[in-house]
Amino acid sequence: MSRREAKVLLREHSQNLLRECISLSFEYLPLPHPPLEIPDFPAQPPHDSNSLIQQALGISSMDSAGFLYRLELIIEKFEPSFVKRHINPAVEREKWLSKNIEEISERILILQIKDWLSSALDAESPDTDRWYLSVSTLIGLSLKGSNIVESEGFNLFNSIIFARKPGELPPNRLTGNHQIAWDGKKSRSFYEEIGHPSGVLAANSILDILQLRQTKNNTLLPYWLEILSISKHLSSLLNIPSRVQNQIIDCNHNNFESLIMAAIHTLSHSPESSKEILFQVCDSDKVILRRALASNLSRIDSEDRGFSISLLEKLIDDEDSDTRVLSITYLGNLARLEKLVFIQFAKKISNKQDSRMLQRLIESGLRYYLSIDSNDSEDLIPILWINSNSESRSQLSGMLIEIAKINQKSFLDISIKIYGLDKISYTDLVNRITLRNTDLGNLIRNIQ
Repeated sequence: MSRREAKVLLREHSQNLLRECISLSFEYLPLPHPPLEIPDFPAQPPHDSNSLIQQALGISSMDSAGFLYRLELIIEKFEPSFVKRHINPAVEREKWLSKNIEEISERILILQIKDWLSSALDAESPDTDRWYLSVSTLIGLSLKGSNIVESEGFNLFNSIIFARKPGELPPNRLTGNHQIAWDGKKSRSFYEEIGHPSGVLAANSILDILQLRQTKNNTLLPYWLEILSISKHLSSLLNIPSRVQNQIIDCNHNNFESLIMAAIHTLSHSPESSKEILFQVCDSDKVILRRALASNLSRIDSEDRGFSISLLEKLIDDEDSDTRVLSITYLGNLARLEKLVFIQFAKKISNKQDSRMLQRLIESGLRYYLSIDSNDSEDLIPILWINSNSESRSQLSGMLIEIAKINQKSFLDISIKIYGLDKISYTDLVNRITLRNTDLGNLIRNIQ
């Protein structure tokens, strides 16, 4: 296949994709109004998709140089190294372009949207025609959903919020001694950029449209919500907590992690809404959500330890075994930060006779607990030993030998308590200790 043929295929596919995206966006009218316009020349929204498609295709057809430039940018940035190293890179490049037409066409379209948005968001002379071309294409591409649009499309969406050209730096940035030009006289400061009123309206409209059409494969909106949830300002303007809550109801395997992280991010600036969402997750009938929540208890702890502990109380009694085990990993943090709370949970778990939970408890927090209390004053090890499986007992044996090296009396006391609770388990203890350390094994062999 010649190089010209690959470019022709890409040009044709890009135009077909452009047509498809604009048509798709018109299923969710009205299109957002442009953030910027000249008062004497108000924007004229397109009446139908056909007229906008013809306008877009006309501009695209005449801009051959622009198409080739965008393609070169993509080749320069994304061409695999094996193509560059090939004995005949031109031929290998043709193969790579032909095999990745869909992906490259999306990247070409994103660069086209960026150019149109630059004209539409030019504060000096905003082009409202380019606005409708860019926003309809962005909406359609976002509704189709892909990993490329998920990441690279957000920068375009973000520029709409602030009615600023894509790639243009905000007027007020973080200043301080990390900058070469800093003179040392002014204190380190940061001013968060305020969203443009009309830009926020347009951004909300786009999010509303994306929320109306969620498919199993569309992970774009949850990903964007996760990023937007970090900023208190944007989270409030775009009603992110409410959007996250609505999305969680219909989440799937492709997007649940982003939604959970969005809810956790909002905990710092919208605690009431965030807690409501996370409690909803804790009570959800979707196992993937509860498991994700259990895996993130330590992150929640960094914002609100009391709330994280209240979630743990529910999750360790969850009907799903994996959720229970994942939640216990958080006990490693509590062993370091809240010893009394750790002991309370450790005792409760020790009596559950759930081998997987006991093993995770031993792995996550018991070693630190013993490092600060080698006497095991709460008698956790004897109970754990009695209820543990072979693998967990192997770990406990190693810990007991370490205790014996620094506190032999504690080692003997723990062994005596195990003997008093269950003689069969005690025999197993003697055998395991003897295999590792004969002297210690002989020390506890004749306990009565």
